[in-house]
Amino acid sequence: MGKIYSQKEINQAQLIDIVDYCLRNNIGIIKNSERYYRLVDHDSCVIDKKNNLFYWNSRSIGGNVINFIQEFEGVSFREAMQRLIGGAKEGIDLSNNINYKLHIKEKFTAKSFVYAKDKEVSSFYKARNYLINERKIDPKIVDDLHQEGLIKQDKYNNVLFLWKDNKKIVGCSEQGTIKSDKLKRGYWKSIQENSISDHGFNILIGKPKNLKFFESSIDLLSYATLNKKSLKDVHLISMEGLKYGVILNYIDKTEKLLDKGNINISLCVDNDIAAMNFIIHTIEILKEKKANYNIITEIPLNSTLAQKWDWNDQLKFFNKY
Repeated sequence: MGKIYSQKEINQAQLIDIVDYCLRNNIGIIKNSERYYRLVDHDSCVIDKKNNLFYWNSRSIGGNVINFIQEFEGVSFREAMQRLIGGAKEGIDLSNNINYKLHIKEKFTAKSFVYAKDKEVSSFYKARNYLINERKIDPKIVDDLHQEGLIKQDKYNNVLFLWKDNKKIVGCSEQGTIKSDKLKRGYWKSIQENSISDHGFNILIGKPKNLKFFESSIDLLSYATLNKKSLKDVHLISMEGLKYGVILNYIDKTEKLLDKGNINISLCVDNDIAAMNFIIHTIEILKEKKANYNIITEIPLNSTLAQKWDWNDQLKFFNKY
């Protein structure tokens, strides 16, 4: 039988800094802001450094450093404790056995997003070519959004998707156009530092009677291409992952403009297990608001045996036939 840990040991283990654990164990993380980090290989998993907690949005789970190790490494509670503090015995000062930094409460001041306009270039050729020829997005949609200042190109040839809220730029996501075997998805993908949380790249057509939420800006544009003739009174919104906060934020914004009963909510997520779990939990969350929302799911039809199928896969599939 393995060691039974005391409550004192558990309490001290919980104080170990999650970010430090990741760094010391070669778990890839990206710093999105002073407060938030994100896993490189699981970008829906966010670490809140202020509270020393993690939130794995696509799996609808979260918790402390012990829970993180259990979930990320697939081990038991006892094994997670062993990795954090080893086989410390009763009566021994645990501080001598912990090799990791303890979490220190810090005051985080939310920094305003400052769009780095100096990174832009006047040329739009690389970004346009990537979106139209690689991703098969409708040329008119790309050109119109570029003219509106919603899509641009930076000096590294990345596509810039500007997040706007009442014409103010509140964030920006970057999509690489040059393929690299060194990157998980083959292309550079990032959210610029201090982008305002619970927002994303979005396009408003008419009144926001219909809110449609996507996992990425590319998926949003793919859906728009496939449905360009029927888009009316719709707000297309990228969550940049699977994020409940984005959905709740845009619902709240819309409710200030329209009656609650007049809002249609579409979850236009990927066709995979993570997205299915997200749909279930999102519906539960929205039911708690006790508003009469019309919630529907719009999922791309997987015509292959692929485990994951998104709106861009759907668009490229239709372009073949």
